[in-house]
Amino acid sequence: MSGTALIYDEEMSRYQLLWDDPVCAIEIPERLTRSYEAVKSAGLEKRCVPVSVREGTEEEILLYHSKEYLEQVKQTPSMSVEELKTFTQQFGDVYFHPNIYNCAKLAIGATLQLVDSVMKGKVRNGMALVRPPGHHSQRSAANGFCVFNNVAIAALYAKKHYNLNSVLYFSWHRYEHKSFWPNLDESDYNTVGKGKGTGFNINVPWNKVGMTNSDYLSVFFHVLLPAAYEFDPELVLVSAGFDSAIGDPEGHMCATPEIFGHLTHLLMSLARGKLCVVLEGGYNLTSLTQSVCQTMHSLLGDPTPSLSGIGSPCRRWGRFHDFKMRILYYAVWKVESGNVHVCVSEGERVSQSLCQHKSARILCVLVQSMVSIVCSEHVE
Repeated sequence: MSGTALIYDEEMSRYQLLWDDPVCAIEIPERLTRSYEAVKSAGLEKRCVPVSVREGTEEEILLYHSKEYLEQVKQTPSMSVEELKTFTQQFGDVYFHPNIYNCAKLAIGATLQLVDSVMKGKVRNGMALVRPPGHHSQRSAANGFCVFNNVAIAALYAKKHYNLNSVLYFSWHRYEHKSFWPNLDESDYNTVGKGKGTGFNINVPWNKVGMTNSDYLSVFFHVLLPAAYEFDPELVLVSAGFDSAIGDPEGHMCATPEIFGHLTHLLMSLARGKLCVVLEGGYNLTSLTQSVCQTMHSLLGDPTPSLSGIGSPCRRWGRFHDFKMRILYYAVWKVESGNVHVCVSEGERVSQSLCQHKSARILCVLVQSMVSIVCSEHVE
C-alpha cells in the first residue's frame, strides 16, 4: 500500500450566493478552485494517484441524515431564487442554490471514494478537495455553509462496510466562554458524551482568539496523541478546516499554514498511515491555499518545514490542565480500547450523534480547526 490520492471535480465550484448576505459572502467557489490550482502549481498533483469522483447515493446520505431533510433538499434544484432564499431562512448561516444538491452529493461521493481507496489498500492516504463543506450540518438541518455532513457519513460508511467498531472524537474550537457562535454549553470541556458515549468526547474550547502554533502543538502532544495511541485506530478521518489559519475572517487565530503540515505528519503514524483528509472551512484564500499545500506535502512524505516562534502555550490554555480537566481527560482514554476508529475532524456536528449511534459502542474524537457545533440528536 503506497501513494497519495487526490480527489477533485470542478463541478463542486459551480454554485454561489445569489442574494446579499454578508455572513455567507465568504463562502465562495474560489475556495475550491484556488486550492486545487495551488496544489497543481506546486507540482503536487502529478505526484498523486488520481481518484474519480462519484455522486453519493440516497442510501449513503441516509446513514446520517433524516429522510425528511433529504426530501427537502432534493426540491431545491427546481426552486426560484426567491424560493431558495425563503427555504434557506429556516436554517442558520447557510445558503442554497439550484446546483448545491448536485455538488453536495459529489462532496459525499468524493469523500467515500477516498475512504474506499484507503481501506482497500489502493493508496496509503489522500485528500478530497470538496465543496460544500459538511461539518456543521445536522441530521435534519443545514447549517454553517454545510448541507450534508460528509465526514459523519464517511465514518458511518466505514463502520458499515469495513467493520470498524468505534470512533474516537476530539474537537478544538473557538468558544470564548460561550460568547462565540453557536453559543452552546455542549461545546465546553465538561461535555464528554451521553449514554454509551459518556467519556468518549474530548472538547478543547478556546476562550480567546489569537491562538498560535504553540497552542495547537500543545493540544496535540498533551491531549490528542496520548488518547489516540491508547486506542490504536484503524482509520483516521480529518475534516480539514483551515479557518484557524492566520488572517481568516472567521477564526481570528494565528496558526501559520506550516503548522498543518506538522499536524498532518503527526497523525500519519496512527492507523498504519491510513489517513483521509477532507476539505472543510477556510476563508482567507492565501492562508487556505498554503495550508492545503502544506497538508499535501506531508501526505506525500515530504519533510515538514521549520516552525518559527515556538514557545510556551497561552496562559489561558494552561488552565485547561487543572484537576477537573485531568479527570475528564483520563476518563476518555483510559477505557477499554478494542478496535477503535479515530475520526479526526474540524466540526463538532459529528460528535454526539455518532456517540449515540445505536448499532455499536462509539468512541468519538474529532479534531477541529475552528468553529464548532455539538449535535445532541440521536442517529436512528
